[in-house]
Amino acid sequence: MTARLYKSTDASAPVLTGQNGSLVALLLAVLVNGYGSQTAAGWTEPYTATNKAVFRNSASTGTGFYLDVDDSGPGAGAAREARVKGYEVMTAVATGTNPFPTVAQMTNGLFVRKSTTADATARPWYILADDTVFYLFIESGDYTAPTRATAFMFGDFYSYKTSDAYRCMIIGRDAENTGSQANENFPVLANKNGAVVTSQTTNGHYLARGTAGAGGSVPCGLHGDCALVPANNTTYPSMMGQSTGIFGSTYPNPADNGLYMAPAYVHHSAGVRGYLKGLWIPSHDLPLGHGDTFTGTGALSAKSFLCMQMYSFTYTSYNAECFLETSNTWS
Repeated sequence: MTARLYKSTDASAPVLTGQNGSLVALLLAVLVNGYGSQTAAGWTEPYTATNKAVFRNSASTGTGFYLDVDDSGPGAGAAREARVKGYEVMTAVATGTNPFPTVAQMTNGLFVRKSTTADATARPWYILADDTVFYLFIESGDYTAPTRATAFMFGDFYSYKTSDAYRCMIIGRDAENTGSQANENFPVLANKNGAVVTSQTTNGHYLARGTAGAGGSVPCGLHGDCALVPANNTTYPSMMGQSTGIFGSTYPNPADNGLYMAPAYVHHSAGVRGYLKGLWIPSHDLPLGHGDTFTGTGALSAKSFLCMQMYSFTYTSYNAECFLETSNTWS
């Protein structure tokens, strides 16, 4: 496993646009083929069709599960968006068993917002990946004052269950033909209504199977340290890095002038399953800016981080942020 950061500003980087096939081409370059001086993340592309592809993570170091990507402009949003869905097994594009989400859960799967316009306008992007998981952030043009990214992830997380064969997750938008922040599900943390955090699920978050390994697709949620505090609002959840009110702590931390963060814990069915690899949640209210970088100290010494800000719906503002561990130091 080698964690790598890929960016649209890299030499020879693929260009992402609001045109059919551009997302497939980007993922093929990053995950499978590499580009310029950038080595590929270590995935395969077992099946393809026109502006469609299937990507599989490593079967030796990971689950070997599949991501189906339909980038042919199948919905009303046309080439602005792609449809995505996970599968345990696939035999062709859009053909497989045990999808997550299921058709009953999401008829057309989940969605990746590529661009606010269906044209050749280049959209800046970032991907953090190893051979089992990737996180995609796109400055789609929907949120420009200030710039915020749409976000998507697919792949394996660190599981607290020994030999967890179903530790694969997908997070995406739950509506297409819209640039609305209300559908940006990636940064949403479960804690609304003061209910038990680990029992709450979040739109657009699905696991291949539950902890016991039975059945199929399971809705799930994420939480960090601050989301363990009951929300002070009965309607909306909190967001990554949005720690206003009772959610979080002052930045910098008064005692040591420090920046604190927590893993993004994966939960469902009143239990913590594990945590996302290489992704951290700030314990303060939007402490850094979009694209800021920093290095860790103490227990996080030798680790390097990149701040990604996202546009997401809550009752106080439309901002959220997470930290990507860009050094090859995941643990």
